[in-house]
Amino acid sequence: MVTLAWHVKPLTELLSHRGHFPHSLLIHGPQGIGKVEFSYSLVQSLLCLAPVNHLSCQQCVACHWVAQRQHPDLMILNIEGNVTLEEDAAEDKAKDKKSTTINVDAVRDLGPFLTVGAQRNGYKIVLIEQADALNINAANALLKALEEPPPNVLFVLVADQLKRLLPTILSRCQKLALRAPNAKESCEYLKIPESEALSLLAVYGTPLNSKRALEQGVEKLRHSYLTLLTTPQVQLTELSVLAQKIPLEYWLDWTHKWCNDLISQYFLQKRFFHIDVAVNLPTVEKVIIFDLLAWEKQLKQAKRSLRHPLVPKLLIESLLIPWLSLNRSLYLNP
Repeated sequence: MVTLAWHVKPLTELLSHRGHFPHSLLIHGPQGIGKVEFSYSLVQSLLCLAPVNHLSCQQCVACHWVAQRQHPDLMILNIEGNVTLEEDAAEDKAKDKKSTTINVDAVRDLGPFLTVGAQRNGYKIVLIEQADALNINAANALLKALEEPPPNVLFVLVADQLKRLLPTILSRCQKLALRAPNAKESCEYLKIPESEALSLLAVYGTPLNSKRALEQGVEKLRHSYLTLLTTPQVQLTELSVLAQKIPLEYWLDWTHKWCNDLISQYFLQKRFFHIDVAVNLPTVEKVIIFDLLAWEKQLKQAKRSLRHPLVPKLLIESLLIPWLSLNRSLYLNP
C-alpha cells in the first residue's frame, strides 16, 4: 500500500505524535484527492510491527493483513456494509441493490469488536470510509461510541463534506484537512505527458479521478461523445445510444461541463473543462443564453439526484432534448 506523494509529509507529521493520538480523527478534503488512501496508509503504519521513520514497512504480516483488509484489529465501515476478517467483502459487492448510506445496523455491529481487546497488543481501529454517508440513526449510534471509547481504540472517519456530519460528531473528532495535489504532483502521478495530464485534470479535477477514468476505459468515449453531441442536426436516438454506453455519472458530468463551457464561451470567450476536444465550437453569441442557463440548471439538479433510483435511458433523453433545440440554434441559424 504505497503512500501518495502529496500525503507523505502530512502522514509523517501525524504519525510523529502517535503517542498522543486522539480517540477519533476526522480526515476531510475535496473529493478525489486520496483521503481513503491516506487513511489506509495511516492505519497500516499504526498497526505495522516494524515501522520505518514512522511509516509502515509494508513487509510484515500486519501490513499485508491491512492491505488485504483482513487485520483482526481493524474494522471497516462503508456504504457496502462492515468488512472484517470474518466477512467477505465480495458478498456485499455482489448484492443487486447498491446502498448509498451507512445504516444503523452497521454501526451497532461494532459492539463485539470494541469490547474485545486488541489481538496484537496495539490499537484497535475503526475506519469509516464515507462518514458523511451515515444516516441519522447510524450517526447517533456512532456518537455514543465516540463519547465513551474503550482504551486503545481509534476511530478514523473520512468525509468529503463536513456539513453532512452531526455537529456533535464534529466536536468529538480531531480534524485533519488534506490538500489537493498541485499540477506537478498530479502529472508525476499520472505518468503521462504534461499536456495530456492537464487536459484530464481540467475534466476530472484530480489525478485519482483522472486515473480512474483511464483505467475504466471511459475516457476514450469522451471525444466521440462530444463530437456527436456537437454534430449539426444530430438525432436523439443516435445520441442516446452512445450516451447509454457511458457510465451515467461520467455522462452527466461531461454534459454538464460542456454546457458550462458554452456559457463561459459566451461570457469569457474561453473553455475551462473540455479544453482538449477539437470540436466545431459554435458561435455562442447567437445562442439564446437563457435557454442555455436553463439547461445548465436541469443538468445540475440531475447530478444532485444521482444517488436516487433512476431509469438511465429516460434521464438521458430528457436531458438531451433541450440540447437538440440548442444545437439547431447554434449550428444552423445564420
